[in-house]
Amino acid sequence: MSRVVSALKRLVVKKAIYLGTLAFLISCAIPFRMKAQYSQLDLPRESQHGQVSQRIGITDLTVSYNRPSVNGRTIWGETVPYDKVWRMGANENTVFTSKHDITVEGQPLSAGTYGVHAIPGKDKWTIIFSTDHTAWGSFFYKKEKDALRVEVTPKTCEMTEQATFNFVDVKKDGATLQMRWEKVEVPIGIRVDVNGIILANIDAQLRGLDAFAWEVWYEAAHYCHQEKIAPERAMKWVDMSIARGANFENQTLKATMLDEQGKTAEAAALRKDMIDGATNAQLNTYAYQLANQGKVAEAVKMFELNAKRHPSDPNVHDSLGEGYMMAGNKDAAIKSFKKSLGMNPPEGVKANSIKCLKKLGVDTSAWEGAKS
Repeated sequence: MSRVVSALKRLVVKKAIYLGTLAFLISCAIPFRMKAQYSQLDLPRESQHGQVSQRIGITDLTVSYNRPSVNGRTIWGETVPYDKVWRMGANENTVFTSKHDITVEGQPLSAGTYGVHAIPGKDKWTIIFSTDHTAWGSFFYKKEKDALRVEVTPKTCEMTEQATFNFVDVKKDGATLQMRWEKVEVPIGIRVDVNGIILANIDAQLRGLDAFAWEVWYEAAHYCHQEKIAPERAMKWVDMSIARGANFENQTLKATMLDEQGKTAEAAALRKDMIDGATNAQLNTYAYQLANQGKVAEAVKMFELNAKRHPSDPNVHDSLGEGYMMAGNKDAAIKSFKKSLGMNPPEGVKANSIKCLKKLGVDTSAWEGAKS
């Protein structure tokens, strides 16, 4: 009997030890499991996310990054060692995206998305664009995945607590991508072949449904004329516009282009046809265009022609008055503005005529007190 009792006691002790051990293991496992779950939540980070974008022409450039703070640390040479690959931010890769092919510091970089890294030095930095843009920082960086490496010169700058990217010195065909942190500024020059991209984009658009209308062909020709590029294509496109719907706008553009090519007789004939069929608004706009080009005498002729065609329109006489002012014909200008004001003009036209008369030294109190 004593043997049985002893055996039962040993069994109870073993069970107690087993249960105690199991309870200990469970109590330890729960915090670890909870910790793993918490680490997957989307919670605020110490180095917060930032993003900066810039459009050059029709090319969108974007940098997405995480912004570490100085926090009283020595950054260069310690927190960020010299001569070692650094992710130019915190946490995941700093990521650069370009919609079109560009050049970085004069070197070509294809359109796409890249992980951005740097090898900081005291006098020079190497900037790296890697095809691997999904890695965690620079911990998994591999040189064989480099798309481009360029060398840049750092500068000193005012204290910047958080790492900051920005686009500065923005021009019509490029900008400088600037990274600042602590008292170091790193400039990276970017250039975009805006006209080349536009021409390729125009070619694609002119094969779409809109190509059956005159407007897109006119816009394409007008852009090339303004930018002084692809003159042969511009002439072809303006002809296509006229073929789809001849009007004052596209014929004016063609006449200007013909003049520039020395084909003055052809340009004059086209202008005559164009002016003969012009509306009130078109002829008025054309006159102002001539004035803006410095062709004041020609502008006045168009203003006069419009006034002859539309003698009861107060806006026409107001515009004619401005034409005479540009030509220095004070008396004729005063006469035209007074004629406009005598026609009960709209408020905008009335205000302009009064303003111009004041400039010409005329007492306008009679019109200022009158209601339209």
